[in-house]
Formats: sequence, structure tokens, C-alpha cells
Amino acid sequence: MRISVIIPNYNYARFLPLAADSLLAQDEAVDEIIIVDDGSTDNSRDVIEAYGDKVIAIFQENAGQAAAISAGFARSTGDIVCILDSDDLFFPDKIRIIKKVYAAHKDAGWVFHDLKHLTLQEARNKDAYPEFAGDVRIRSVDCAYRMLHRGKLDYHAPATSGLTFRRDFIAPLFPLPAAESIYISDHYIKFYALAQGKGIDIVDTLGGQIIHGDNLYTGAKADATRAKIFANTGYALYCKNPALRKFSANLMAEALVCAKKADISHQVKDVAGKLLKNLSPREFFFFKLKVALKLIARNIH
Repeated sequence: MRISVIIPNYNYARFLPLAADSLLAQDEAVDEIIIVDDGSTDNSRDVIEAYGDKVIAIFQENAGQAAAISAGFARSTGDIVCILDSDDLFFPDKIRIIKKVYAAHKDAGWVFHDLKHLTLQEARNKDAYPEFAGDVRIRSVDCAYRMLHRGKLDYHAPATSGLTFRRDFIAPLFPLPAAESIYISDHYIKFYALAQGKGIDIVDTLGGQIIHGDNLYTGAKADATRAKIFANTGYALYCKNPALRKFSANLMAEALVCAKKADISHQVKDVAGKLLKNLSPREFFFFKLKVALKLIARNIH
């Protein structure tokens, strides 16, 4: 069972060594480490090239995270594909554990795991990383696709660095649709996977998500980021699988609420319209009602 790890990177040279080194320090070797630099303007190229033949380096003009992940997937050859954000890291036994889980669950198309939030100082302290001498805690998730088709999802999937897939399971999704900056990536991938079939959720943390001032979901721009991500994800999911219309509409409702709060409604209007024109009159009525109730509940005017 070969393992490929794709690291999309854009201007995160200061974090990238932590990500790459965490793969090289695995207690069971990674077969392919593919770093895709998406037109960085910092010293990322120098950092990547310093790893020599330890990694497969791809340098492309800036096209967004989705394009970077697609380029890495096209170059990869592993039976199992993992994604690692360049400002995150894997704990030393992740590869060993997911290989064991995939081997034990032949029908699982995906294996996700939790991530531990770390400061940069904590990320540099390898003695603080958890170690698993025995088995990790797992649960089978075989109902998510039924929930998604009904328009909701009770399962909370992790961020990008907690996602792994069997290659033949996720291959039909690629290449990912291009969108401005990062505004379609992990949500689209994980919702597609959950809608396609069952997998395994590892309750324990096998990686770290470094929390810093430039995280896209923190700070003043968080609502604008969410609005764009949910809008693009909702529409792209519908295009890929029209049976997910209800769930896509729910994502779009959240997008419009976040856009209203961030005062960028004009930026998501066009993509919202592309999805909403496919709703029935009844569905559109309840869509507008849901948006109105969300705005009232969050005191957004």
C-alpha cells in the first residue's frame, strides 16, 4: 500500500519546514511527498529546493489552492492520498496508523482524523506530540451520504490535513473546479467523499493544525472567507452531483448570511443565482425563509 502526501503551499515558507519535516520523521515512511508551490512570492522555492530529491517539487503560477491540490493529485501515484496544508503537520505515527486502518477496512473509501490545535511554539516541541502504542479509537461512518442527500449533515469532518482517501475512490472528483484563491478546496472534497460512500473516522488526533494570525478562518476577514467558500462549494457540489441540491442550497444559505455580515453580498450574488435557479418554487420559498431566520438569529441587518 503506497502513500502519497500532497502539500499545497502559498507564501508559507516560515511554516513549510514543519510540514515537510513531519513527513520525513514518520515512523513508517511516506512513499511520495509532493509539494506544489502555487506561485509564492516569499522564499518558498528556496525552502522546497533545499529538500532535494526527498520531495517531488511542482512550481506553478498562482492559480489557487484547488489547482495546487489537483496538480499534486495528477502527479501522485499512491494507493492512499493524504493532503497536508503547508502550515500544519502530521504526528509521527499517522502514516502507520492510517495504513493499518485502511488494511482492516477494505470497503472504506476515506479515513479522516481529528487535528489538534497548536501554537507555533507547541508545533516546534516534538516532545508534546501524542504517541499511540496501541490502537486508536475509530468509528465507522456509513450514514453521512444518506444525510447529505436529505440536505443535512450531523458529522463534523476535519480540516484539510485530517483528510485521506483511497485513490480510486476520490479520483472521479479531480481535477477540482478552479475558483478564486482558496475558495474551493477541502469542503468540496470532504462533502463529495461523504456523499459517495462510507469511511472511517479516527477520533484521536493524528496531526496538528497550527493556529496563527494568518489563518483564513480567524480574524476580521473570517466571515467573508466563509461566504466565498460556502458559495463556491455549494454550487460546485450541485454541478458534480445534482442529487445534493438540498445540501448545496443549505450551504448557499450560510454563504449569503456570512456575506451579508461581511458586507460582500455582491461578491457571491452571481454564483448564488446559478444554484438558486435550479430550485423549485417551494424549495426557493423555504430557502428564503431559512436565510431570513438565520439573519434574525444572528442579529444581522
